[in-house]
Amino acid sequence: MDVKTYNLPPDFARKAIEDIERYGIVAADVENRVSLLDDMLKSDEEKLKYAREKVKEGNVDKAVLVVRDGTGTLVINVENVVEIRVELGEYEKLLREAGVVE
Repeated sequence: MDVKTYNLPPDFARKAIEDIERYGIVAADVENRVSLLDDMLKSDEEKLKYAREKVKEGNVDKAVLVVRDGTGTLVINVENVVEIRVELGEYEKLLREAGVVE
């Protein structure tokens, strides 16, 4: 179980979340420490819509891609309050577009 973590530029993460479906979404989750609204979101579609709103409203503090067991999880932190996690099937494509790997 080899785990690799790739730091991504915040601007790239902001752009990638807008069109994240093209990387083969497996699952999505959003946690907002100051709101209960995220607990009411049921579908990945609702969670992604909410995540996009939060990314547009705030600053991306950190963005990483964690790769483990053939799956990549994009983790975006917005203003240290919102954490977005999107599991991707085609994470290699995201890494290439971010310029992290060739």
